[in-house]
Amino acid sequence: MSVPSSPRVFVTGATGLVGAYLIEQLLLTGSDVVGLVRPSSQISRLSELQAKFSNLQIITAELNEQQKLTEAMAGSVVVIHTAASIAPMATLEELSVVNVEGTRSVAQAAITAGVKQMIHISSLSVIMGATHIYDASENVPYMQSREAYANSKIAAEQLVLSSEISDRIQVTVLRPGFIYGPNERAWMPRVIGMLKGRRAMLVGNGDKDTNVIYVGNLCKAIVSAILREQAFGQVYNLTDGQKISKRKLFDTIADELGLPRVAIYIPEWLAHVFVDTACIIAPISPAPLKNVLCQYSRPALRLAGYNQGFNISKAERELNYVDRIPFEEGMARTCASWNLERAPRVSKMKNRIIAET
Repeated sequence: MSVPSSPRVFVTGATGLVGAYLIEQLLLTGSDVVGLVRPSSQISRLSELQAKFSNLQIITAELNEQQKLTEAMAGSVVVIHTAASIAPMATLEELSVVNVEGTRSVAQAAITAGVKQMIHISSLSVIMGATHIYDASENVPYMQSREAYANSKIAAEQLVLSSEISDRIQVTVLRPGFIYGPNERAWMPRVIGMLKGRRAMLVGNGDKDTNVIYVGNLCKAIVSAILREQAFGQVYNLTDGQKISKRKLFDTIADELGLPRVAIYIPEWLAHVFVDTACIIAPISPAPLKNVLCQYSRPALRLAGYNQGFNISKAERELNYVDRIPFEEGMARTCASWNLERAPRVSKMKNRIIAET
């Protein structure tokens, strides 16, 4: 993956799955990289990279510290915004602090610093809604739903594409599906924990499509979008480009880790009952129970229950998004990095900011 003229790149969410992987790829191309981390972030991986590469700078700040961001972005040509809050049981108001207002702060800082391009990592959930979707292109309208995360990402995407931002900086929006890769810590810990405890469930017969993307494939698209004029002002759907059923996704994870396959299949109406009940109980539950209920969140239903068919031909055509790492290889790499003993602990995460989608 090569970057035109090796511009200075500023990356938010630098300790997240996408941010850390992307930074390493950019460093290998010779680009100067500035990685933004929160004060509470674990930066051991970035420190290892910094020991190898003199062209990596680490900046500590919150997304709302706009003046500090502006100063840190000085000299950067591109800002890649990967940071987001994906807490599955958080309210829209809670998520919007990071996903909307944090995005606004990053964008305004980039504009003030004279950055040429902002690449915003959005999510396919913005056109998914709480319904089945088939071969959806970028032209499908936004779908508001009862999923707070998806709605917060709609607001963030609308913001960066609005004249308030896009008239003052070149914007490219990338919409990945469920991202996986080595050390993924958002959705896979919960899936693994449920497989290990024989509690994993699929909706219907498990044959509906899912929309996963390997972190290496996503970063390939990100790097390709850097300073590509054809991508200015554009939105791109991104997946691995394979038809992967829910059953295949769960079975592959189980087989790679030597866990029992899913044996529980429930009808869609019952899945909605579980999720609606969990969403009612979670806000008034103590932390241990709330963490368990996260396994029955609306994003979890989107992963395990709804058909998620998306068309990525625009990215293939305009971003040269081809020669991707196949799902089977990407998931093998992901699971090879996994320590099963981590799964129950990681699945008890509290709300946190991590890189997604």
